[in-house]
Amino acid sequence: MEFWRFDTSAPSLGPLLEGAYDPLLVTLSIAIACFAGLTALMLADRMVASPTARSKTWWHIGGAVAMGFGIWAMHFSAMLAFSVAGHENMEYSLSLTVLSLVPAMLGSGAALHFMAHPNLRWHQLFVGALLMAVGIGSMHYTGMEAMRMEGLRYHFPFFVLSIVVAFLLALAALYLHFRVRRLPAFSESGMTLVAGVFMGFAMAGMHYTAMGASRFYEPPVAAAHDSLLSHGGMAATIGGFAGLVLGLSLSVTWVERQKAIQRMLAHLANTDALTGLPNRVHFRQRLGLALSHSQRHGTRLAVLFMDLNDFKTINDSLGHATGDRVLKEFARRLTGPVRGEDTVARFGGDEFIILIQDLNAPEDAVQTAERLLRAMDAPIEFDDWKLHAQASIGISIYPDDSEQADELIQQADTAMYRAKRHDCGYHFFDKAMTDRAMLRVRLGNDLRDALKQDRLFLQYQPQVNLRTGKWTGVEALARWQHPREGNIPPTTFVPLAERTGLALPLGEWALRRACQQGRVWLAAGLEFGRIAVNVTAPQLARPGFVMQLRRILESADFPARYLELEITESSLMHSDQGTIERLHEIRRMGVTLAIDDFGIGYSALSYLKNLPIDKLKIDRSFVHGVLNDPRDQAIIRAVADMGASLGFTVLAEGIETEEQGEFVLRLGCRQGQGFFFALPADAETIAVALNGSRREESALGRR
Repeated sequence: MEFWRFDTSAPSLGPLLEGAYDPLLVTLSIAIACFAGLTALMLADRMVASPTARSKTWWHIGGAVAMGFGIWAMHFSAMLAFSVAGHENMEYSLSLTVLSLVPAMLGSGAALHFMAHPNLRWHQLFVGALLMAVGIGSMHYTGMEAMRMEGLRYHFPFFVLSIVVAFLLALAALYLHFRVRRLPAFSESGMTLVAGVFMGFAMAGMHYTAMGASRFYEPPVAAAHDSLLSHGGMAATIGGFAGLVLGLSLSVTWVERQKAIQRMLAHLANTDALTGLPNRVHFRQRLGLALSHSQRHGTRLAVLFMDLNDFKTINDSLGHATGDRVLKEFARRLTGPVRGEDTVARFGGDEFIILIQDLNAPEDAVQTAERLLRAMDAPIEFDDWKLHAQASIGISIYPDDSEQADELIQQADTAMYRAKRHDCGYHFFDKAMTDRAMLRVRLGNDLRDALKQDRLFLQYQPQVNLRTGKWTGVEALARWQHPREGNIPPTTFVPLAERTGLALPLGEWALRRACQQGRVWLAAGLEFGRIAVNVTAPQLARPGFVMQLRRILESADFPARYLELEITESSLMHSDQGTIERLHEIRRMGVTLAIDDFGIGYSALSYLKNLPIDKLKIDRSFVHGVLNDPRDQAIIRAVADMGASLGFTVLAEGIETEEQGEFVLRLGCRQGQGFFFALPADAETIAVALNGSRREESALGRR
């Protein structure tokens, strides 16, 4: 294979042979080129429309193969159209014929890569055109060598001109691909057809310009070659491969294009034209699917019906164009506060509807309602106007209010009008839910104020040795006496603190106050054992928690050996390596660590050998049934035996009778806590009890 056939003065060359073209086959080659160009453009559009990188890659590969076969077929169709005097039925080298496909595909892949860009800069157009020209030029001259004509020579000026023409035509084809499709006078199909035809003529123009550089001389002796394709074999190969690949590519592209059109029409049918949100039809479909999901999994969902207060005034006074701008801004703000799996839709006019799935409790919908109302607090500003658009929200709950989609929507609509009438922002369809939700909101605000103004307090419940009755420690329990609602139990305000972002300040307050009280008791010479303080999962998850604990101990001048941190078993189930390392660091400080509510978290027992734990507190649910339920007895005995084997102290919570205490002791548990021994009491009461115990021990010592 010779690449540099520019010597036309070699003495071995015979006379120059005349060449001629078959007009019908020339027309066929140009048609194939146009067909390949059209296929390439459609495949480029499929690449742009592909939703994922994976599908885009497959379209790119398939497009490069199809377009490469098209260019290759155009070249050899044109070669079949060309004949040299005395060599009318040329034969072609099989290996070089196949090899010429490679640069055609590579050049096509480069062209498709740039054609798939939504916008191209000039330097990208130049690079794309250059790669395409090099690929097609390489294919052409490799295909010329496949003819195995020893007398073939190239006229050097025309050879250079063919490369330049190839580059210019490729540049023009790429440029036209972007310019023509922006012309409004053409339909999309018309633009694609025009650009495809031009690209086909460009590819054909590259070939026939390059053919102008070819000179054919009569060789003195025919050389031996590898296996050859006959003239008829080449025609059959071109027709078979080109027709199959281009036909399949065009068919697949057309089918995918129709699917894309169907998806677009479905999107238009399910989307609100003004806001881009799902419309009423789409929302009902989503609600139906969500109801089926909730029925299968036993979960709740909420429907929130929402509209703008006084929107009619905005429309009447400022015009419908301004009203549309307000609605679009309103819709934009609505999408921020909701989760990705939830649905925000425009129901009609100034009415919007939101679907919230997988609720733990009906009141959880309030969090979303409050976020939506806060999203509308900021004024809507445009031009010289600053509009305050307030909203009202109605809430219905599945299955509490209804199990039917239409009824849930209607109930939420009714609740929305109640919210408007009472000017309260949101309202449940069930008034009792509204009252509970409003109370929770008010308590959340009051809890924040109570923490700031130090209106919470601690009570302490003793932990005792079941054999001797002597105190081994006290557990600090947070209490809240609300000025209007009275005593708020921890089961209410602790989850409330977690939902309102107050868990960390509440935990820090309890820890600091307990350490300060412990210092007071130590200064008074009172032996209280240890003070146990509950620590939440968010506290442990903070990287700075250990440093905070050390500062609290130092500021209170409270020795770490008198402090015990209680961690719920469920918190440890989800602990990461960072949390475990913090627990080890806390243990090295001298602080005792206990697992609270042990037995109900379903944690792996293998955790116990890796965690720096000192105490297991058996959950009160097992103690309540210990007198009558053999299963509770077996669990307490197993935990006590396991704790003793691993060197843990085991304490039973919730002991309310003497019989329970004795039974738990017989099962192997050495410590207990509960109402039988003492109710939670304030620090002064605990100090009095400790003083009394100290005097009794002193009297016994004197005897």
